[in-house]
Order: sequence, then C-alpha cells, then structure tokens
Amino acid sequence: METSLGFFRLARLAACASGLALLSGVAAVAEPFCPEANIKIVAPFPAGGPTDITARLLGEKLRVQFGQNVIVEPRPGASGAIGTGHVAQQPGNGCTMLLSYDTHAVNPALYSLPFDTVAAFRPVMLIGTIPNAIAVHPSRPWKTFDELMAAAKKDHLVYATGASAGVAHFSMKLIEQMYGVEMQNVPYKGGAPAAQDLFGGHVPIMIGSVFVLAPGVNDGRARALVQTGAKRHSLMPDVPTIAELGHPGFNAASWMGIFLPAGASDALVTRLHDALAVALADAVVRERLTALGVDITGSSPAELGAFVKSEIARWTDVVKRYDIKAE
Repeated sequence: METSLGFFRLARLAACASGLALLSGVAAVAEPFCPEANIKIVAPFPAGGPTDITARLLGEKLRVQFGQNVIVEPRPGASGAIGTGHVAQQPGNGCTMLLSYDTHAVNPALYSLPFDTVAAFRPVMLIGTIPNAIAVHPSRPWKTFDELMAAAKKDHLVYATGASAGVAHFSMKLIEQMYGVEMQNVPYKGGAPAAQDLFGGHVPIMIGSVFVLAPGVNDGRARALVQTGAKRHSLMPDVPTIAELGHPGFNAASWMGIFLPAGASDALVTRLHDALAVALADAVVRERLTALGVDITGSSPAELGAFVKSEIARWTDVVKRYDIKAE
C-alpha cells in the first residue's frame, strides 16, 4: 500500500487547509476544535521518548492553528495499552486524541484488551515510520549481514531488543524464517538500555530503531549491517535494506499515528487531518522528526485505517506461528 503523500502533495494539502482557514475567518474562531479549555494529546509511552517528543512538536502547531491550549499527557504502561484504553473511553468531541506507536497493532495479538483496537478509534493520519536496524558490536567478526546469518546457522546467537514482544522482535522472527536460522531474544525494558549494552559490548547483536542505534554506529561503538524498512534511512544511508539483500518487498518498521475516539465526527477527523498536514509541511517540524528517525508519511485517514488492519493481521499471524507470549 502506498501511504506516502510525498512532500509536494503534503505541501499542497497544507496550503489548501491554510487557505480554507483564512477564508472561514471568524467562523473558525467561533467554533473551537474542542468545546473545553484544553485539547489533550495522549502519548501512551514515557515522557522523553519519540512519541512524547512528536506529540509536543505537533501539539504546538495545533495550538497555533486551533487557538487553544494543547496538553501532552504521557500515559505509559502495558506496551501502550493503558494510554490507548484511556482514549478509547473518551467522548469524540475533539478534546482528546491519541498519538500511538506500532504496539497499537501488536497488542491485540498479545493481550485480551478491554476495547476493540479498530472499532474504538477514528484513524486520522499516519505521521511516519521508523525502520529498525540490526547492528553488532565492532569486536565481533561479522562485517555483512550474510556473514551474520551464516554464523547463526552454525552457532547459538543471542540478540537484544527493547521489548520481549514488539515489531523489532517480530521482524527478527520473520528474518530468521527467511534465512533458516534460530536466534534467542534478550529483551530489555526499552531500546536505550539495550543499545547501551550493545555499545558497551555486553550483548553481541541488537535490532532496534535507527534513531537509537545511529549515535553508536556513527562513533564506532556499533556496526550496522542491515535495515528493515522499505528504503535506506537518511540516518544510515550506507546500510542496505533486507529487500536489497535478495528479499524484495520486505518492510517491517515501527510507526506513529494520530487517532480520535470512535465518536468523533467526519468533520472533526477532516479538520484535524488538515491541521496535521499544515504541521508536517513546516520545515522545522520535518527536520526535528527526521532527526528522530521518522520517515514522514502524512497519510489520509482511510490509508491509516487500512494500514492498521493489515498490521494487526500480519503480527497476529507471527504471534500465533511462533507462539509468542507477552512478558
């Protein structure tokens, strides 16, 4: 599915949205996006992480456009399920929205959730994707990904991830199947501590986001062998993708998307989507998101909805096939 609007299409949409706002003038001021004092963006992960930073970037742009305070509220726990469940219970009046991560599509396969991940939300926009990379400590002999896979066929290798069951772990399972190997996941409580142990030589291999791994790769504390996204990321332009290594079509990336509660009207969805398009067309926002490892997408609501359904189906199949349990 082609979800990317491309920068020029996004800019055109942003220009149209800005023009409509100017034409509506007083009407736009008379009808606040949220009937309460503040708009809330729930980020279901800890403060300081990519979702929190992205929510604050976008929130500031929404504040300017809507003329209302925008508060970012981190609600971490249960791989994002706690914050997501909170938003699922909110009225669809525009006062609460969700900036979710890839666990939005992973959790239904792992947990018995008190809400329907698809039915409980109105998709608004896929903000962007963040590919993972597989890196090794420089003391290890593997210079290419093929060399690593050849070693995995002979020896029992372990690798670190930032979680026991997430897109990085699931991506490695798909890769193991393609190459006919079996490796052992060593899960950490977050990508940052896993990366620090890789950089320090305490674990030999890690699969994690390009954002987390890039600092160590750039200063020589790690050697990146391959990326899992559809194309090479700007943070690792010299590192090939799985697709380039003979597996065309392979694409397994983390992602961030904006959702409203199910009761939101079509008008609210459209208005928020257009405001987000204006935000993503801003050069500073694009620069900051790119620095976080985000490949900006800016999808339509329908594209995000279809994407979420396909990701749920994909990772549910992986969970069942490998009997993966949440830890």
